[in-house]
Amino acid sequence: MSDLLCIATIILVGIVQASLQLSLGGLILLYHASMGHHRRRKTRFLARHYIIGAAVISFLMVCTIGFIISTIFNGALRTEYLVICVGIFVASALIMWLFYYRRGKSTELWLPRSFTRFIQRRAKATNDNIEAFSLGLLSSFAEMPLSIALYFVVANCILNLSAQYQIAAVLGYTLLSVVPLLILKLRVKSGKNVVEVQQWRLRNKAFARIISGSGFLVLAAFVTVYWIF
Repeated sequence: MSDLLCIATIILVGIVQASLQLSLGGLILLYHASMGHHRRRKTRFLARHYIIGAAVISFLMVCTIGFIISTIFNGALRTEYLVICVGIFVASALIMWLFYYRRGKSTELWLPRSFTRFIQRRAKATNDNIEAFSLGLLSSFAEMPLSIALYFVVANCILNLSAQYQIAAVLGYTLLSVVPLLILKLRVKSGKNVVEVQQWRLRNKAFARIISGSGFLVLAAFVTVYWIF
């Protein structure tokens, strides 16, 4: 596969992963809780470590799965495994369209309510950088059922890249996966009220659901056309 195709696939997968909402929702909860208890400077540090935690999960997953593919499959996924990934993408599109958000006037997601409440409690109780980092790890890890196939495709693309581009590709994908978190941090730093951001998410919940589901479907078609056939 050409380097250009690999890079295009990595960018597309990164955009799809960035459309997932749990990490963003966790950061909003962290901002909302922290701003009522801490100085703005401490809130910024907590948000920064939360984002780092979310990024670390993406980085470690890509590297770990890349090692697995390199060791077990001699550097590239076989076609049948790519077909499985495509099937997961199609199923994920249906999940995004039908089940990702719970019904009602909220942005509560498909996760079990007990787990959602746990994340909410941890966000409200986070008082130091280590806790914020751990919460970022947890929020990214919780969406692994939707993101695991994304990591496999990205790791496969990185292994097919020329050696001089591989490290940059891993770092680029990691950065792309947390772009929404960085945008939120910049908006809050510039004076935007986090409550207004949450209200915007609520008003545009249906649009976000459609875009995310469509992203998975486009990715499934892209991998099928350019990697399987």
